[in-house]
Amino acid sequence: MRILLDTHAALFLWAAPERLSPTARSLLGRIEHTCLFSQVSTWEICLKFQAGKLPLPEPPAAYLRKRIRQSDLAYEPISDEAIFRSVGLPPHHHDPFDRLLIATAQTLKVPILSAAEVFRRYAVEVLW
Repeated sequence: MRILLDTHAALFLWAAPERLSPTARSLLGRIEHTCLFSQVSTWEICLKFQAGKLPLPEPPAAYLRKRIRQSDLAYEPISDEAIFRSVGLPPHHHDPFDRLLIATAQTLKVPILSAAEVFRRYAVEVLW
């Protein structure tokens, strides 16, 4: 199974694994699952770091490249299809990063690993 990680799920995996749910830990620990890290999350992390809202032990370029590799995550670029789909989503939530992650999961036809309850209001499978 392929699973798209929400930004906070990836950050928890790397810096606070105890904050992951038991289900999330189990899914992330299975070798038969391909876990996807979206370029959307790269953008979100970089902007939060720049704004001083997300401290990291090193600049995002080094941190993300190292963590993605160490966690054996597959890197998923932002697709035009996901961008187009994101603007057509119902207005349940207005965070552009979350909307683009939801649209990415829909486009790829994969579940998203997220603790965000609002994601369940969209036509996407949410695992947590």
